[in-house]
Amino acid sequence: MKSSNPNEPSQGNEQTQAQGNEQTQAQENEQTQVHEVREYEVDEEINYVDFNEVNVHDLEVNDDGVQNENIDVGDEKGDDEKECEKNDDQDQFQRKKRKRVSKAYADFTEVTAKDGSIKLQCIHCKAFLSKSASSTTTHLWNHLNRCTQKKLHTKNQKTLQFQNAKSKFETPLLSDGKYDHMKQREAIAHWILIHEQPLNVVENYGFTFMFKANLPQFEKLSRAMARNDVITVYEIEKKKLQSMLRTINKISLTTDIWKSKVQKISYMCVTGHFVDSNWQLQKRVLSFMPLPPPHTGVDIIYGVMKSTKDWGIEHKIFTISVDNASNNDVAIRIAKQTFSRSHKLPLGGKLFHVRCTAYILNLVVQDDISTIKTIVEDVRNSVRFINQSESRLLKFSEIVHHLGILVKKLILDCVTRWNSTYEMLVVAIKLKDAFPIFAQREPSYKCCPSLEDWTRIQDVLSILEAFYEATHVISGTNYPTSNVFLGVVWRVKHVLNENEFHHEELIRNMIEKMKTKFDKYWGDCNLLMSIGAILDPRYKMRLVNFSFNQIYNANDARINVTKVKDALYDLFYEYVQIDNMKIRKGSSSAVTHIGSSSVTSAGSTSKGKVVLSGLHLYDKYLDSVEDETPNKSELDIFLEEGVYRCQDGEVTSEFDALSWWKSHELKFSILSKLARDVLAIPVSTVASEATFSAGTRVLDPYRAKLSSDMVQVLICGADWVRQLHGIDKPIMTYEEEEPIDVILQA
Repeated sequence: MKSSNPNEPSQGNEQTQAQGNEQTQAQENEQTQVHEVREYEVDEEINYVDFNEVNVHDLEVNDDGVQNENIDVGDEKGDDEKECEKNDDQDQFQRKKRKRVSKAYADFTEVTAKDGSIKLQCIHCKAFLSKSASSTTTHLWNHLNRCTQKKLHTKNQKTLQFQNAKSKFETPLLSDGKYDHMKQREAIAHWILIHEQPLNVVENYGFTFMFKANLPQFEKLSRAMARNDVITVYEIEKKKLQSMLRTINKISLTTDIWKSKVQKISYMCVTGHFVDSNWQLQKRVLSFMPLPPPHTGVDIIYGVMKSTKDWGIEHKIFTISVDNASNNDVAIRIAKQTFSRSHKLPLGGKLFHVRCTAYILNLVVQDDISTIKTIVEDVRNSVRFINQSESRLLKFSEIVHHLGILVKKLILDCVTRWNSTYEMLVVAIKLKDAFPIFAQREPSYKCCPSLEDWTRIQDVLSILEAFYEATHVISGTNYPTSNVFLGVVWRVKHVLNENEFHHEELIRNMIEKMKTKFDKYWGDCNLLMSIGAILDPRYKMRLVNFSFNQIYNANDARINVTKVKDALYDLFYEYVQIDNMKIRKGSSSAVTHIGSSSVTSAGSTSKGKVVLSGLHLYDKYLDSVEDETPNKSELDIFLEEGVYRCQDGEVTSEFDALSWWKSHELKFSILSKLARDVLAIPVSTVASEATFSAGTRVLDPYRAKLSSDMVQVLICGADWVRQLHGIDKPIMTYEEEEPIDVILQA
């Protein structure tokens, strides 16, 4: 019943007013305590504005109606150290605090007031909440459910992020954006391998600062952790490569030896070349092992055999490519005898030994350049003289400009690389009219080539052009397939034949020496190059017939063409026999006995009876109506068809023979297997030399104490991870010398 007196409070109003007074008093007490609070422990990631002194009485109100206080930190170091020293002895006898188990504490940090009371501060909205003596977290969860900043943070974390589709790194295409420290460590290990970084780079202050700038959760790494992570990545990629090698039919190897100038240790690199199941040409460094002196043929082949056995590919070796050193000849002879005991080598081992074409071309070219050594020195010294002074360079540039010569630079070659010498001479001969004028204006210039010198340079360049083109293709960064080699190498022999009777005696003597060396190599390599060219649908037998008639007389050309064709058919029928053996093994498995451990594909029947599957009966029917031996083989059909002509807009140099065979694999089921193995054969050891360049960078003076096992991890792991991410490392010689471009001023 309501009171008639309006000024007299009712019982319900009295209770409401009392509760309101209690809440007001509690808020006032809590506010009084909060004014005395100072921050004791802050989060590791401090905003720069937190270093400014803030008035204690400046309060903010968040969306939940909770007062956020900007507390003056004050002299934190002195107070904290005194407090720690005061309680240092007492802490030894106090009971250890129970470890937090609730996930709610992950969103709060503790702050301690001067009176010792502890508050919990939300890391999202900076609101202060009391810490329950019983460690209950209900009020913390309630706040987190209402916290607007927390909701925004969670929303951002759950936003799906798309990974780069071009990367081959095995990460999910969709990511929730949450930080994974172990994944980060794995990525850092990949980065160290890809870019050949030292292991202690993770201990640098700048490295940690870079990651912590936007990843507060990032934990500092040590050299030992980086080393373990790199080894883990190496083991993971090694298992992947082992699985891949189990699926291939044949693999070709290249090997070479390199001596570290820092460690004074010789290393042998073994590289594998093969075509994978997706018809992609693959190159992998299989081993990078120390090789003790004296580097005999026995030592070399022992290292190769050890590497192949470790990878389980000793029965899959197709060819081995080496340079022309005598110890390599001994090693290959021993290897051929060893491998032939365990399995039959293709063509009786005729293709087993592949000599490095780039090495042979380099030897031949050295005879060419040596005949004009003095002239080359004059050109080199001229370029060096002009580049030594800015005034000389400006003066020479003005002469070039007045003559109207459209050349913007000179090239100073690298003495150990003949192709850079060729490039230097090609550019210099375009400026031959400028050098005499420059000599008139510069009295100290004494090495100007004469007109007769420029004539000899022109004759030599006309011969070197074919060598330069062949070297550029063979030593290409993309490791071309073997079908392209004949098209450039036969031109070298053709040029030598054309200049055999040159009008100048100096050139004739030079050509005679070059032909002697090249013909010795040509007899060993033309069979492999010819078979590779025939398996290119653009060439087939056409290129072999054309090129051989250019470099041989009619009778010799016919003999050599027949020799190549017979070898190709012999090799093809070896693959036919292998395929028939696999078919017989597969058909025998169709007939099974139901008994102790055998099962039939047709189902279960009475014990001991032979069961024929329906497909096996169909195969028997085909045997009765189809000819077992067709009139024409796959190789006959392939050669009789016309050559492939590139369509309009299709660049011939960019034709991919492997893609063509991939699309015709069903039509030429056996011949495609032959093409897969032959096209992967390298004719140079450029891949090993590129690995030696990496060895020079890995074994620098600051890392001379790396163990040989760790060197192999870094070299091989770097090669595998680069392949994983699709990174093509530029090929450089292990001398690490590059020609210098001398830019002419406009």
